[in-house]
Amino acid sequence: MLLRMFQSVKPPEESSKKGEHMKLLSFRPARARVDHFGVLLANGQALDITEAKSGRGLPDTLIECIRGGPDALARVRDVLAQAEQRLKAGNSEHIVTLDSVAARPPLIPGKIMAIGKNYSDHAAEVGSAAYSRPAGFIKHVDTLIAHGDTIRKPGWTEKLDYETELAVVIADECADVPPDEVYDHIFGYTIMNDVSARDVQFAERKEGNIMIGKNFPTAAPLGPWVVTKDEIADPHNLRLTTKINGELRQNANTGTQIFHIPAQVAWYSHAGLYPGDIVSTGTPAGVAAGYKGEGSWWLKNGDLIESEIEKIGVLCNPVSTRKRRA
Repeated sequence: MLLRMFQSVKPPEESSKKGEHMKLLSFRPARARVDHFGVLLANGQALDITEAKSGRGLPDTLIECIRGGPDALARVRDVLAQAEQRLKAGNSEHIVTLDSVAARPPLIPGKIMAIGKNYSDHAAEVGSAAYSRPAGFIKHVDTLIAHGDTIRKPGWTEKLDYETELAVVIADECADVPPDEVYDHIFGYTIMNDVSARDVQFAERKEGNIMIGKNFPTAAPLGPWVVTKDEIADPHNLRLTTKINGELRQNANTGTQIFHIPAQVAWYSHAGLYPGDIVSTGTPAGVAAGYKGEGSWWLKNGDLIESEIEKIGVLCNPVSTRKRRA
């Protein structure tokens, strides 16, 4: 069963330099009261950093790891390499299988800055002109859910939509960053599904600012993990796809973005960025709002969304009209 577990996540491709490239995640073990921080192993299992940290000066969370800078990341890298060696010898101490733990958002950022209409084909399909500079909206962190969590369709919208996006994770406190220095301030990358209530979003846009159409409970699936930036040599050469119930809807390459990551982060850095903040880089064509064929592509009860980005993984979330139990 998919819900709240990692079963459907594809195992990572083995890195050519083991231990140097990392996929960092958060999860909740059975009977645990707090989330644990972990790192993916080459075999698709995870090293539980929270359990392994005793006396090693390891970070408690992914946010703490990011704030700790290169030294904290190096300590995680070292303990990962040691775990890989122990595993070869049959020692699985502090190692968990992903189907035995509940997925959690890999991190809770201070803020999410989202770019709108950053693919020309998407702007065209919704009948809107592209922006002349990076522009968009803020997505509230309370909307975040994990891989496998259920997207709850609000009763007040009839036009619930999906948007698979490459999300950039900021490494440090920065402001007014020149575009040619942006990559120095990036920690890594993950996937965000910018779930949108289009009828409300478009009504709000006519009045000025978008708010509720992008900000409601469960409107921001994030994960399944954060990939450190050294694992992705060119974030503008990644295939991005979305499948709904196995049907391919979005199929693009991040290289077709209008404003690339340096321009986006440089612009939003004028607001001040902090470790773990996210800049979500927009979505390509293929959303329900742009569908002109027979029937409807709006999300409905029972749908399964698979948001995939090359070199990162697959973020899967079912859709339900049932309200969350209190």
